[in-house]
Amino acid sequence: MNSPELAMTSSNRVENIPVTARRVVTLTPTSAPYQVPVIETLYRRIGDGFTAVMLRPPRPDIPQAALGTGTFPRRLIAGLSFSLSLSPDRREGTPFWFVYSPALPFVLRSLKPEVVISSDFNLWTLTSILMGYPTVLFWEGTQYTERTVRPWRMRLRRWIGSRAKAFVVNGSLSRRYLLDAVGVPGDRIIEGGLCPEPPPKYVRCGPRMLRPGDPLRCLFVGPMVAGKGVPHLLHAAKLLDIHLGERGQFDILLLGDGPERLRYEELARELGIQKRVHFAGDVPPDQVWRFYEQAHVFVLPTLQDNWPLVVPEAMSTGLPVLVSKRAGSVPDLIREGENGYSFDPEDHESLASHLEEYVRNPPLIQRHGQRSIELVSPYNPQRAANAFLWAVAKAKEGAPN
Repeated sequence: MNSPELAMTSSNRVENIPVTARRVVTLTPTSAPYQVPVIETLYRRIGDGFTAVMLRPPRPDIPQAALGTGTFPRRLIAGLSFSLSLSPDRREGTPFWFVYSPALPFVLRSLKPEVVISSDFNLWTLTSILMGYPTVLFWEGTQYTERTVRPWRMRLRRWIGSRAKAFVVNGSLSRRYLLDAVGVPGDRIIEGGLCPEPPPKYVRCGPRMLRPGDPLRCLFVGPMVAGKGVPHLLHAAKLLDIHLGERGQFDILLLGDGPERLRYEELARELGIQKRVHFAGDVPPDQVWRFYEQAHVFVLPTLQDNWPLVVPEAMSTGLPVLVSKRAGSVPDLIREGENGYSFDPEDHESLASHLEEYVRNPPLIQRHGQRSIELVSPYNPQRAANAFLWAVAKAKEGAPN
């Protein structure tokens, strides 16, 4: 951008961005709770001309209560959504969520936005572009998560990519996907549109200390589905148990529920580590922070994830993080040997060795936890809102008078 007020830092991240459009509509058919902190911050920055358009009912994987979260103005429009993916655990194919609402064009006309912010290469984004509104697209996918996209979808993405005015992505791998696969010019892409919810004030955040005699408490947070890689964590725990012997002290705590939970519990018994592994089931969102607070190390063995927010959440409380290399946030959040490690989820020995290192060298937990806090501190709702405001300014700059 040519305006000095919109200059980016050398790391391609935005600093203080002014508000250049007062009528902004964000299309959020997913209505996912993780989007609320950023949407709320955008509303505070833009004012009453900001509106979120949300699908009612929301997607089947989104709780109905999410429609009422936050104080920002919203329009709930009737429609339908369903996944055409043949693989719900996301290992074999990229899910294709079909979202349709015939009322969307009428709602957009009534709101008269200067700029529209839309998520994903979907029908809502296509509608905004075809109606002639300057459109900003928020994108989270990577080359790995999108590796099975079919040619017709890629052609549609390239068509939308050539017409959207600006793009906001969650991290560097999503930026690389737009550059290499979709052909979006780099000067139309800004990183930083996603952030974790800040820890509640009642949570004690800071580097952990492993006291003599205490077990290393390793935490996993996520649904019990095949794509999250829980069996790989259990196999690594078995190896760790062998490495440490009878005197070794560690516990694996898994938060979350899902269709695979009974199978994972049976696997823990088959491996003989049932006394080491504890399944907590579903926990209310406000209580998850208590488990972060009590853990020493966070582990995510996912087989495929865009930019899982549980990682920066854990980091913000002062935890070292062990994250699968198949998570899209690894280049942005992991500094090898400084705040944790990345690993191949199918290399059980590697994960076991990283966990063993924390058991045998407890001061490492404190050092890595402190570094996690430092690395995640820029990822906040204000920074994410600035990324969108940069994109709004870019879209408005390129709009016809």
